[in-house]
Amino acid sequence: MSWASRTIALLVLGIAVLAGLTACGGDPEPTPTSPPAAPAQPTATPVPDAPAPDPAPDSGPAATPTPVPAGATAAPATAAPTAAPQRPTPTPIPVVEGFDAEGYFSGKTIKIIVGFSPGGGYDAYSRLVAKAVERLMPGNPNVIVSNLPGGGALRALQETMRSRPDGLTTHPMANRHPAAEAAGADLDDFDLNTVIMLGTPNFIQTHAALCVRREVAENWDDVLALGRPITFGTSALGGNAIGGQFAEALGAPVRVVLGYEGTADVQAAIDRNELDATDRCDTFFIDPFFPEWYEQQKLMPLFYWRTPISQSFLDQMNTGLRSEDVPHLFDAVNPNDEQKAAFLLAQNLESMTRMFVLAPGTPDEIVQTWRRVFRDVTEDAGFQADAAALSREVNYGDPTILKADIEKAKDFSTGACQLFADLYGVPQESRNC
Repeated sequence: MSWASRTIALLVLGIAVLAGLTACGGDPEPTPTSPPAAPAQPTATPVPDAPAPDPAPDSGPAATPTPVPAGATAAPATAAPTAAPQRPTPTPIPVVEGFDAEGYFSGKTIKIIVGFSPGGGYDAYSRLVAKAVERLMPGNPNVIVSNLPGGGALRALQETMRSRPDGLTTHPMANRHPAAEAAGADLDDFDLNTVIMLGTPNFIQTHAALCVRREVAENWDDVLALGRPITFGTSALGGNAIGGQFAEALGAPVRVVLGYEGTADVQAAIDRNELDATDRCDTFFIDPFFPEWYEQQKLMPLFYWRTPISQSFLDQMNTGLRSEDVPHLFDAVNPNDEQKAAFLLAQNLESMTRMFVLAPGTPDEIVQTWRRVFRDVTEDAGFQADAAALSREVNYGDPTILKADIEKAKDFSTGACQLFADLYGVPQESRNC
């Protein structure tokens, strides 16, 4: 079977399994391009309220750190960087009296606009949500999913923001867009102050990691010895790529390649040896596309962020490693306190990604109905079972908590702000730093 036939077959199979909904639209796959090299990060004093848990202070002014081998002694400030983001208690959702939600939604069609190609995580969760919303929304409206890739999901977000404010169009937002606005970017047709957030079905607490093809390297020391940067791919800056981008910004030999439409495209590029590494390195990124990678011993983990890689996953990948053998990102690239602060905020935001949103101006009674239904969806046994069958994590993420996290960027030092803006590709002239 040719590569093109194989890819089409995989995508069709993934769509059929995920839901009986029709996906339409989509951009042609753009030619991957490399962004400009990130500027060196300035030296600054530690951030007093950095989100890192109790970091030890630096001994003095620090130059931009350079990567160190995984086995080398890490700086004291790397203490306890690995705790998973904690999911706070959700806030109450007010009830709007006198609104006939069943009468309003009955006979209507709700559209979920996905900003990535079919088969990836955003698409999978959207189809799971669509199926559950049809059952749980008053009036049992029809729900369809439409794929509209482009601009790292910005095109789909803008389409949603321009839609009628009637609660019938929603979108699982990539957090690179509100994060970019928080750092000073002015995105067309999107305003962080007016976007209406509903919730996310997967507050993420599992590991994130950068994994390399075994024939390229087997560990971080091997990468440092290559004499060239290894490549990994994504659609746009931010998102899953945040750990690899952080390493690149601090001078590590890794390079992000932009232009891929989603997880399906990134994993396909790995399989045909077009990329050296991938940040889609967990079962829910591998199982739908290339489960044969386990038997092939295709990937080796270089470093992780958020939480340590589970032993069961390392065994499934046939790595021969123990969980404690895989270094944390901070141990690989040795950041200072303000750099940690920028990364840890980005990590927290990415744990709340796929936040479903409505257009500005949507009436409050519709918004509150959606928010109650969305929380019901994440607690629904049928939704949880469907998600588990696809190896998808389910944890409700509160929209008010995401907004509060984004506000933290206002308190950054200049150095932390510049690095945070780099991670999300905010042009220098647009920054608030």
